[in-house]
Amino acid sequence: LWSVKGTMIFRPYGYRIWELIQKYLDEEFKKVNVDNVYFPLLIPESLFNKEKDHIDGFSPEIATVTRVGQKQLEENLFIRPTSEVLMMDYFSNEINSYRDLPLIYNQWCN
Repeated sequence: LWSVKGTMIFRPYGYRIWELIQKYLDEEFKKVNVDNVYFPLLIPESLFNKEKDHIDGFSPEIATVTRVGQKQLEENLFIRPTSEVLMMDYFSNEINSYRDLPLIYNQWCN
């Protein structure tokens, strides 16, 4: 049995099903002009705290990266539970006017 709670293993048959689902949905997304994007797995603590401040009672248990090798990081990095805060931070600098809209994106995550 896999011992990391909250995670799963896709064996070959299950992964093939996942690929077929993605293929089907990706084809449907393309028909309606949805583009795929991918945002980083790691989120700086300062950005993560913005999400924490916006959701009443938000106190998740998050895996934290505090060092790379022997070097202590200046700011902790969290493995993101969701990408909304990263997206909002990124798009707040990318969208300058209603003329930049709409942006219709999909992100495949595990």
